[in-house]
Amino acid sequence: MSGSFLEHSMFHRVLYPPADAGSAAADLMLRRLLRFAPPPGLRLEDASIIVFDFESTGLDTENDFIIEIGAEKLVNFEVVAEFSALVKPPVELSEQVTNLTGITPQMLADKPRIAHVLPDFFDFIRGSLLVAHNADYDFRLMRAEASRLGFDLEWPCFCTLKMARELLPDIENRKLDTLAGHYGLSFGSRHRSMGDVRVTSDVLKKFVTEESDDLDTWADLQPFYSL
Repeated sequence: MSGSFLEHSMFHRVLYPPADAGSAAADLMLRRLLRFAPPPGLRLEDASIIVFDFESTGLDTENDFIIEIGAEKLVNFEVVAEFSALVKPPVELSEQVTNLTGITPQMLADKPRIAHVLPDFFDFIRGSLLVAHNADYDFRLMRAEASRLGFDLEWPCFCTLKMARELLPDIENRKLDTLAGHYGLSFGSRHRSMGDVRVTSDVLKKFVTEESDDLDTWADLQPFYSL
């Protein structure tokens, strides 16, 4: 966390209260709002865009937990930075999740908890728009994890699944595998965060540069907003 924008802010005290903090100090550590509001005219080619994906312990966004975070930061739709981390959840990993992702309990045994990883991810996404495939799931999962740590998130997050429904109405479905096949893209690893992120980044670039002439500013993405 050294040097992060949370380290010297009120957010840091939520996650790392002083060892001698008493009840009075604890009472001051109320919920904190973490928010990004880009200027209305921000052009997508000038924006910092984070494409992200989570693997998790299940499909319940309120009660399941993140086990892997993957993200790419795009500027002018070129990758300028990456974020990748495995996370040890507070529950046992099911065989079903292991079979789907290839992530085993042993792989997570010595990994940090979300309380130590999520602040670094907040640092990574600072000043950036968020994009995910089926973002309603990923963003709600992140909000739930953040909420357990005392954060409320208000952040622009957009969904390539919703974009695909409008921009590619004639394809069979809008699953990420189908979109990858449509554009001749391949997965380095399917159902692993970075593998899915890299394909989603390429799909997003195709949407903006080839499928539509009307996606110029971040406001043009409003129909694809994830709540």
